[in-house]
Amino acid sequence: MLSALRTSARKAPALARLGVRNFGHDPAHAAAETDKWKKISYVAIPCVVGYTCFVMATMKHGHHEEWVELLTTAQVAYQYIGIRNKPLPWTNRGGSKCDLFDYKCAAKEKAAAAAE
Repeated sequence: MLSALRTSARKAPALARLGVRNFGHDPAHAAAETDKWKKISYVAIPCVVGYTCFVMATMKHGHHEEWVELLTTAQVAYQYIGIRNKPLPWTNRGGSKCDLFDYKCAAKEKAAAAAE
C-alpha cells in the first residue's frame, strides 16, 4: 500500500504538468484498446452495410398494403369516432367539409364539385 502511494505521488507532478488523466490505464493499454475497436469496426461496418443491402434487395416493401386496406374498410363505427362539436378550421372559409386526412371523402367531394 505504501509503495502504491509513493508511486502515485511520484507520477502526480508529471501528470499535473501535462494536464493528462489516464483514468487508471497507461497509454499503451489505451492504444491497444483503440486498435482493437478499430479492427472490430472494420469488420462490423461492412457486415451491417451488406445485411442492409440484402434486406433491401430481398424484402418486398408492399407487403403491408392488404392490412391497410383491411383496417380502413372493416373499421367499426363506434359512436365516439368522428364527433365534431366545432367546425373544422379549414371549413370556416368555405373549404372542404372532410377530415384532414380523409382522402376518400375529399375525392368524392371533388367529383361532386366537378359534376356541378
